[in-house]
Amino acid sequence: MSVSCFDDCMFGILRPCMTHLDSELADLWRAHMCGVCLTLRSGHGQLSRLTTNTDAVVVSILVDAQRDSASGTVTAGPCALRGMRTAQVIAPGELSVRLGATTSLTLASAKTTDVLAEQVSGLAAPSRLRTRSARMAGPRLRHKALADATVSSAIGCPELLDDLSHQAEVEMRASTLDEITGGSARAAAAVFAATAELAGVPENREVLTRIGADFGRCAHLLDAVADLEKDSKTGDFNPLSATGTSIEAAWDDCLRLLAAIRTGLGTLRLRDDRLVTKLLVGGLNHAITEVFGRRPEAVFTSPGSPSQRQPLPPIHKRILPWIGVYCTGYACCADHTNPCNGKHHQSGCQNVDCDGCECCSCCECCDF
Repeated sequence: MSVSCFDDCMFGILRPCMTHLDSELADLWRAHMCGVCLTLRSGHGQLSRLTTNTDAVVVSILVDAQRDSASGTVTAGPCALRGMRTAQVIAPGELSVRLGATTSLTLASAKTTDVLAEQVSGLAAPSRLRTRSARMAGPRLRHKALADATVSSAIGCPELLDDLSHQAEVEMRASTLDEITGGSARAAAAVFAATAELAGVPENREVLTRIGADFGRCAHLLDAVADLEKDSKTGDFNPLSATGTSIEAAWDDCLRLLAAIRTGLGTLRLRDDRLVTKLLVGGLNHAITEVFGRRPEAVFTSPGSPSQRQPLPPIHKRILPWIGVYCTGYACCADHTNPCNGKHHQSGCQNVDCDGCECCSCCECCDF
């Protein structure tokens, strides 16, 4: 299984700034993150942990937030990614982390299928490594995604994977952005709706279906904007250029979708909405800021062209700093050593409005 298959889907777009979480919520985030990771390991082997996706972790947390009581925990042994510390993590048998694990595998399976289809159809620049990796990993990932019958049935996993497998065909014939992002919307809607079923709160299903669809479309749009400059150089397919959609129109769509998600969350029956809100609303807010280079709450007179915005850093620079942030609990906004350059920094956000800084982009927040 090659990491090259997962370089675009591995971590997802939702991630918390640990400084914005109190110790209880930070522990809960790590409990679900590590719980999903260990569920993947125990059910599907060590390499399956490479598919751990933070958006799937949010799904796990959403199940837990709807239940009348919190998911059970177990003590996990020392882990290098937690500084060789033990931790209380969500037990692998809990439905929340099982859904998170199945979602991670489903996203990875869909990614490999999409990579292969784009190579075959000519929508992406030829790459023997990516094609070979996708051919090898695809069938195994699909099998693993379907292995948990209870969870995969709740999602409608076979139908969902079949739908996503036709994404390249949709991109070849689609004329509107809604058609292109429709697969992502349907997939996210199915997963979010499944959280209500697994949590035993069916009255949340309709709203979560809408929230999921909005999140799926927004995630697809953010990916398209982030990749626009690169795709224009390589000749790869990009939804914006293919449909003549401007950056400003994509910005407006993302703001509309974020507002709808915020409104929908306020109508859900939740036992504890604190972490879900910080991740879905706060995390999506941050992702929009990172991709567009401006905050949703701010008004800019000159947003700049795509070439003026800074592209997302290479995958290895995204992964390595975040291993420390996700799994040890250290954040750039606390006293820390920058993993990118080895320099030690005092807390940059003690006297700074963290909502306006790039606290969650480790290599970019250390100038305070």
